[in-house]
This record gives sequence, structure tokens and C-alpha cells, in this order.
Amino acid sequence: MYTGQVLEEKPLDMRQFDPLNVARVAEAHLATLADPRQRQILQNFIEHAAAEATGDYARLMASCSRRRQSYTAWGAGAGYAAHLPQSYAELERHYHGLIAANIYLIHVEVEKLTVGRDTLALDGIVHQLYPGELIEPLFGFAPADPGAVQQLTKRSCIFFVFDEDGLGCGEHAYSNGPTTPADLCPVPPQLVPEAFHRNPLAS
Repeated sequence: MYTGQVLEEKPLDMRQFDPLNVARVAEAHLATLADPRQRQILQNFIEHAAAEATGDYARLMASCSRRRQSYTAWGAGAGYAAHLPQSYAELERHYHGLIAANIYLIHVEVEKLTVGRDTLALDGIVHQLYPGELIEPLFGFAPADPGAVQQLTKRSCIFFVFDEDGLGCGEHAYSNGPTTPADLCPVPPQLVPEAFHRNPLAS
């Protein structure tokens, strides 16, 4: 599917921020598919996206293949891909860390969604929330307001890879360059989603 327009890379109005947006778009596209294998892949993607959006770690890992994993990224900067998971055990640590660090709330504005027989391609604008104090450790620069929640906005194309059972076994991502201060926008406290303050892994 193609929305018919090239989306502008700009911060999202936080009143529209919905981590389940990509799952809802995918569900609508699922209704147009008849091929069993394509439907299997897209259903897994929907499950994976919904689990990540809600920080449901057990459900998220259940959507991933134990056979193999291959994660990489291009355009994110030297050395970034070297830290991405290449096995199920590494993926468990990766996703647990992502949720624990409170960086799992993501709204994807979908421009294109293409389903094959062992890959799914997603192209659009990714809006991801970050605690302000994590910006410098993760990206190497301090935001203008380190105490504020930051919305990171980035055009990305991600190829999701699937195994013989239709389970996710990798993500190969492309972006238009490393994160810079221009990619960040502080979120007014009153517009920070309530879910951000209720981390699902917090004791």
C-alpha cells in the first residue's frame, strides 16, 4: 500500500501521538490480502507492533523467531549496527533494555507498507519518545532542555524479515543520517502520554 503522498519529516503534534498507529494501518491493509503467507507475515507484524507499543515484553518476544535473528542499520552512524542483536538471546536483552529505558513509545506515520513472502517493507516517518537524560549517552550531544521528554523524528525505511514459521527474525533499517539536535523536539509536560510515566517493567 502507498498513501499517495510523500510525508514531510517534521515533529508530530503530540495530541495525535498513537503508538498503535502502525498496527492499525497494517490491520486495514490485512483486509486487502488473500494470500495465506502474506497474511501470516502481516499478522505477525501487527502482533509485534502492538506488543512493542504497549511495552508487553513477553508478548513481544513471543512474536520473534528463536531460529535466527539479524538486525542491522544503515545511515545511523559508525558503530551503531555493531551493537544490534544477532541471536534470540541478544534480542531478549535488546528489547528488555529498550522497554526498561522507556524508549518503546513510537508513532510511525506510514507512507508505504509492502508485504512479501519473507519480508515486509515499512517506509515513513518515525516519532519516538526519549527521556531527555538519555539523549547525550545515546547520541553524543546534549539537548537544549535535558529535563524534557524529547520527540525524535526521523524518516526511516525498515525491512522486517520472517522465518519459515512466519515469525520475525530480523530488522534491516535505513535512515537519512545520524541523529542530530535538529531531529529532536521537547514535548510540553502536559502533552507527554500517560503511558510514558507508567513504565511496564517498573517494579
